[in-house]
Order: sequence, then structure tokens, then C-alpha cells
Amino acid sequence: MKIQRVAMAMIIVFLTFYLLYLGQALLLPLVIAGAVAYLISILAHAIASPIFRGLSVPKPIAMFLAIAIILLSLSYLVQLITVNIKSVIEVAPVYQKNLEALIYKGYRLFGAEEVPNIREFLNQLDFGAYLQSFGATVRALVSSMGIITVYLIFLLLEQRTFGDKMKAIIRHPERQKDAFELIDKMRSDIRSYVGIKVLTSASTGLISYFVLKIVEVDFASFWAVLIFLLNFIPTIGSIIATAFPSMLTLVQFETLGPFIVTVSVLTAVQFCIGSLLEPKLMGNRLNLSPIVILLSLGLWGSIWGIPGMFLCVPITVIIMIICSYFPATRPVAILLSGNGEVVSGVKKEVLES
Repeated sequence: MKIQRVAMAMIIVFLTFYLLYLGQALLLPLVIAGAVAYLISILAHAIASPIFRGLSVPKPIAMFLAIAIILLSLSYLVQLITVNIKSVIEVAPVYQKNLEALIYKGYRLFGAEEVPNIREFLNQLDFGAYLQSFGATVRALVSSMGIITVYLIFLLLEQRTFGDKMKAIIRHPERQKDAFELIDKMRSDIRSYVGIKVLTSASTGLISYFVLKIVEVDFASFWAVLIFLLNFIPTIGSIIATAFPSMLTLVQFETLGPFIVTVSVLTAVQFCIGSLLEPKLMGNRLNLSPIVILLSLGLWGSIWGIPGMFLCVPITVIIMIICSYFPATRPVAILLSGNGEVVSGVKKEVLES
């Protein structure tokens, strides 16, 4: 009987991911709209929180301000990425030639009498093609803004009726109280995770921007935005976020000084925020296993491409948080975690009532 359940579960998981792959055009805008709606909800909650002497902003005004801030920020980010990608693609051949010259120079510096033929390798390492692929993804998302906006409007409207629907499903007053307590606890943990992650990623991007601006690295604002986005991918994202602008200094400047400064300072920033500050703020909310992160990147990247790679870790963390609150699914949360420590759920009698 247990074998049949395991086999059925595996079939359901396989079919689920297969349907996610087939329904990419329909589901990806919905997931993006859901992520934006959740960001709006978190920001509105922060704006409406009591401030000086218990004064607070009314919820309708807080929601309006949150929607305006998030949509204006997203519009600016998309425009910034689109413009800078075009500029980077134009100068990419120059950077590639400079990189080739730098590699030849390095071989001669170490006394190599015969320099191997690396032109074919560099031709395969086409930076322009990679950037064009990333730009095509951004343009595809921009072209889907209409349907994303429609989804976003309906999701925001649905938030007002969620409580009434839960009361209609759960008739018993005590169970209603327990269910809303459980939902509030999960919502609080997810809100804390997303809020802290956005704050730490934005801090990393902002500090990196000032560092790149001082060193006079080209397209500092573009790299800062990319660093902000990549920091949603633990470990791997931080490495890529440090490597890309650091490599640019190698082909932009004729000396190694800017490269040493950039890679040293950016690595220090990533370490201090990603390895010291963020774990202290997160606690065990971002306690994902490294192998789970790698598998999630590969899986969601193959299903939804680049957007899936950015969304995979937040989705996995949210799944881990939700699973940790139910005795039946808590083993799943433990397997997803790095050291077996997950968020502490509600009391068992609350779940079983």
C-alpha cells in the first residue's frame, strides 16, 4: 500500500511539472502577478503599520501608495535593464577583443613560448548572444505586461474576499479561529522572508552601485540592478553577481588595480550581508539545502527559463515554510532544509482540531 502511495505521489509530481511546462505562457504571467501582488501587500502592510504615537496610514491609502511605488519601481527597472542591455550589446565585441588581448598578454607574462589557439573558444563565448538572450526574456515579459496587469488587478481584488471564503468553507467557529491563526502565522513568516530578502538584496545592490561608480565601471546602474536580482538566488547568485562586474573591469581598464578593488569590495559586501547579516535576520526561514537550490535552479530553469531561475528559490522557501506547519508535510520541509531546522509550526492540537 505504501509503495502504491509513493508511486502515485511521483506520478502526480511528474504530471504537475509537465503541466507547468506546457502552460508556461499562461501560468508564468500569473505567478509574476502573484509575486507583485504579494510585494504590494507587504509594502501596504508596512505603510499601514502604526508609526509615531500609534498613528497609522489608513489601509486604502496605504494600498494605493504601495501599488504606485511598486509599479513605478518595476517600470524603472525594466526600462533601465532594456536600455543598458542594448548599450552593453553594442560594446560587447570591443570587450571580447580586449579579453582576448588580455589572455594573450597573460600567457606571455608567464613565459609561455607558444600561445594556444583560444580564438575559437572566445568565439563560442559570445557575450553579445548571452545578453541578447537575457534581453529577449525581458522583452517577452514586457510584452506580457497586459495579461500580468489583468491578473494583478483580479488578485488584488480577491484578497478582500479571502476571509469570507474561508469562513464559508469552515463553518465551526473554533476551527475558523484555528485556521485563521495558522494562516496568519504562515503569512507572517512568508512576509518576513520576502521583506528581509528584498531589503538585503536592495542594500547589496545599492552599496555595489556606489562601489562600481567610484571605480568608474561602465553601466554601474545595470550591474547594480543585476546584483539585486541575482541575490534572490543564494550562493550561486552571489558568485555570479560578483564575477560579472569584476570581469568587466579586466576588459575595460588596462591595469589590474580596478579589478582587485572591485572583486575585493564586492566579495566583502556579499559576505557581510549574505553570510552574516541575512542569516541573523532570517533565522531558519532561508535554511535551504545547497543541493536543493541547485536542483531547483535546474528544474525551474528548464520549465520557465530565466524567470523560473529567479523565482525558484522564493517558491521553494515558501513551500518549505508552509510544509513546516503541518505534521504530515513537515518531513518535506526538513528534507528541503540545510540542517533539519525549520520554522517552528503552530501547536499540534491546533492543527488537529
